[in-house]
Amino acid sequence: MMCGRGKLTLSLGLLLAMAGAVAPQPCPAQCSCSGSTVDCHGLALRGVPRNIPRNTERLDLNGNNITRITKTDFAGLRHLRVL
Repeated sequence: MMCGRGKLTLSLGLLLAMAGAVAPQPCPAQCSCSGSTVDCHGLALRGVPRNIPRNTERLDLNGNNITRITKTDFAGLRHLRVL
């Protein structure tokens, strides 16, 4: 049987684990984010922004000056459907 302290520790651990799973990720500095959409259009970007949230489904990069795309630019974006 767990003592009061053990139950509290377990409860806090579960709460922190759940919060980390749904915590919003930061939006790239120049872009705007709403839900699973990242809007970076028309910003004269020369490269794909860093720190794109992993839950991104739509990424708008139209109207930029991107001349080079590397294999790591979209790494980890498993949910990306529209570019």
